[in-house]
Amino acid sequence: METFEYKTVTVDCKDMEHSQDTLTAQLNRWGKEGWELVSSLTHPYLGSSQYSLVGLAHRVTLIFKRLNQSGEAAQA
Repeated sequence: METFEYKTVTVDCKDMEHSQDTLTAQLNRWGKEGWELVSSLTHPYLGSSQYSLVGLAHRVTLIFKRLNQSGEAAQA
């Protein structure tokens, strides 16, 4: 029976605006390792930056999966 392993990564959207090429390169590296992006969740939060005192910002959690590399069945 096929089993999967999962990876979650949280990215701050304000950081992504300035480094989309870096994010793309990282996604491509994970893809070469067999990770497939299967979902994303957006999390709003109050934050601040050098451009605004306080505002609504977003973090995105990326959820990846790949076939279990260890060959062992996942424990329930």
